[in-house]
Amino acid sequence: MRHPLAKIAVTAGILASVVSCAGGTSSVPGTNILDLINQRRAAAGCAAVTGSNTLRVAADRHAVDMRDNGAHLQAGTDGHTGSDGSRPEQRIIAAGFTPLSGHGEILYWSESPSSEAETVNWWMNSPTHKAIMLDCQYTHAGVGLLYPNGTKWYTVVDFGRH
Repeated sequence: MRHPLAKIAVTAGILASVVSCAGGTSSVPGTNILDLINQRRAAAGCAAVTGSNTLRVAADRHAVDMRDNGAHLQAGTDGHTGSDGSRPEQRIIAAGFTPLSGHGEILYWSESPSSEAETVNWWMNSPTHKAIMLDCQYTHAGVGLLYPNGTKWYTVVDFGRH
C-alpha cells in the first residue's frame, strides 16, 4: 500500500546513499534517483543539481527515522517532522550544509518493493513534489534511500542552495 504525501518542505543539493537493514551503504540506487531527477530538470530547462554529502546525511537521517520510528506517519505532522520534532531545515543545517539560503524536501515510501523510476514518476505526478524537483534555484541535493529486506521503500531527497 502506498502512502502519498501532500506536503513538502523546501531545500537544495544531491548525493545518494542506500542504507540496508544491516546498516550497509551503497550509492548506486540513490545515484539513479539523482540521475532521473536531473533528467527531468534538464527537460524543464533547469541545471542539474550536484550531489552533496551533507544533504545526503540529512536525507539519510530522516529516511532512517521514517523506517525506525514511523516519523512520516505520526498524527498531526506533514511527514517532514522527525520523531524528535526536527524539521528539514534543522536537519540540513545540523548536517553542515551552510550557509543555507533555500531548501526543499520530498519523500516517498511504499509498503512494498518499489523502484527508482516509480519513485521519480510518482513525484512528477504530484504537483507539490514536482515543483520542488524542478525548482531551478536549487543547486545541490542529497538522496537517502532505504529498502530493508527488500520489503519496504523509504526515500528522502533534500534540496538546497547556499
